Amino acid sequence: MQRSTLATAVLTCTLALGTFAAIGGTAAGARPPVRADRAAIETGPATAPSQLPRPTDGASPEPTREPDPAPTAEPTQGVTGGPAYTFVAAPDFLNQDVGDLRTLPTWRAGDPNSWTPQLESSIDVFLDEVADQDPQAVLVPGDLVEGHWTKDTGGTGIFGPSSTTRDKVAMVRRAGNFYHSLYRQRFEERGLDLYPAVGDHDIGDNPWSGPRQAFKREHVGVFKDLFATWYLQERDGSPRFPDRPRHSPWEDTAYATSLSPDVLLVSVDVFHRTRNDVRTEVVGKQLAWLRQVLHRAQERGTRWVIVQGHTPVLGPVRYRSSSDLGLRGGAHSPFWRVLERYGVDMYLAGEVHDTSVRRAGGVTQVATGGLLYKAEATYLLGQAYDDRLELEVRELDGELTGAGGKLWQLGAYRTNGSRELTPGSSHTVGTLTLRRNGDQEDGTGKMVPLGR
Repeated sequence: MQRSTLATAVLTCTLALGTFAAIGGTAAGARPPVRADRAAIETGPATAPSQLPRPTDGASPEPTREPDPAPTAEPTQGVTGGPAYTFVAAPDFLNQDVGDLRTLPTWRAGDPNSWTPQLESSIDVFLDEVADQDPQAVLVPGDLVEGHWTKDTGGTGIFGPSSTTRDKVAMVRRAGNFYHSLYRQRFEERGLDLYPAVGDHDIGDNPWSGPRQAFKREHVGVFKDLFATWYLQERDGSPRFPDRPRHSPWEDTAYATSLSPDVLLVSVDVFHRTRNDVRTEVVGKQLAWLRQVLHRAQERGTRWVIVQGHTPVLGPVRYRSSSDLGLRGGAHSPFWRVLERYGVDMYLAGEVHDTSVRRAGGVTQVATGGLLYKAEATYLLGQAYDDRLELEVRELDGELTGAGGKLWQLGAYRTNGSRELTPGSSHTVGTLTLRRNGDQEDGTGKMVPLGR
């Protein structure tokens, strides 16, 4: 049965009480479960992501200002001959809704929970290793959450009633605020600077066509608003990244920023909602904006240009436990032609939960990532030098521990909650060097380019 309206009112009224108290045990060596702020679940974050970095290109949030010109100083190597810039990419590593529901006032004894000590331990193991790499940025091109928030399959009422369209929208917002807040907090507490792109699960998961998907399709904007609020906005609601496709459906979810004087990141939103579907494509004002951004970078002589988006463009690629979404038109799409024209160094994608490298028109695509709950958690370590990008993909192993079983999610889909990553199990599954002229060298393992 769904909770009564009184219980929903309790949820609404008590959300302003502050941070949840820690409840429940943890796996050996794991942190206590990360807690969400009650008020944030109902209304979104009360403050900006204060530990998420501001753009380094000096651009103002004023809507009329263009990005500042490139620095005149010559780029330099690290002081000891090391990389000038280090980043990690970890798409799809969670792809679950993980949070301790026992902290909510609507949770009752006997209700399900979207948390297990094994998952909490695994998240700690994974993100602690990422932090140990001391990256200056962590790129996550999509699928930060599970996102099946349009139906309360078991009628639990944990995120409120779902009888009417208005109820469902409120339920999506409560669930989204809860799980996004926890995701962001896990990065903040480790001092990791997060640069995400929208994935299909972040907007409810595919498919979106047909009458049964009408509510999800028609409310894609609600999902994107949640994503932007938690990751891409300042405390006053202004954009975290001023350089974005303004006055377009993607102005809150696509952005460009200089990670350093040598490294430009462009994050695209590959999801285009139409009347009857959501298409995987970069078109219209977003494509025009992308062309302008890359043209400026080319004029400035930006050393390294990385574009990230959720879906691969070139195929086929390896995939595991994935619907294997790809961008419409592939190498012949207007999007890829723009990347080729302006000499983009790397297109970084997720979605497929495995690693592959392909190349077309001088642009290298790296599709990577792996699911934590399947003990296949994967990250890419990137090191930018003056003359090359060194790329290494690492994967962590794990095993079934305890009786966690399937993890409850608001929708019908259930994922494993009892696998636990093994500390120290990380191993290299592939390496590759990209030269400034576009050449690929020293490919090993899964980073050996396909199609050669």
